[in-house]
Amino acid sequence: MLDRHAELFSEMSAGSRVGFVARAGAGISPGKHVAGLMAANGSGDMMAWERREAGMRTSVEGYVGFQDAKVDLLFVVEDEALASMREALSGEALSMIKRLIRKGGIMFYVMKNKYQLQDAGYEEFLESLGLAFLGACR
Repeated sequence: MLDRHAELFSEMSAGSRVGFVARAGAGISPGKHVAGLMAANGSGDMMAWERREAGMRTSVEGYVGFQDAKVDLLFVVEDEALASMREALSGEALSMIKRLIRKGGIMFYVMKNKYQLQDAGYEEFLESLGLAFLGACR
């Protein structure tokens, strides 16, 4: 799936990372403020997409919490949304992710400021998900 959409990631800097973690293992309670998020203890696995010289690659890593995720963007996925993503892998998984974000099945956490994300080349990827972080007036 990442290879099919390689053009979305072509501007990203090597080392850019996006993480996906199941809501059940995220350790993040609904309505938590940033201070509560940073102290949240998670457990389980995180799927990480990392931009390397050869393109985007995926790996599964242990997840112990928000503060140690070592990603630029973190998507926390509800169980039903995770099942929908899996079903869409051979088709339009990115379109499915976009729909799930809009419906609230995926929570989206930004771990870098917008200038760091812009410098790292995230603009096209975020805009493809309907998450235009630079605003309408540039």
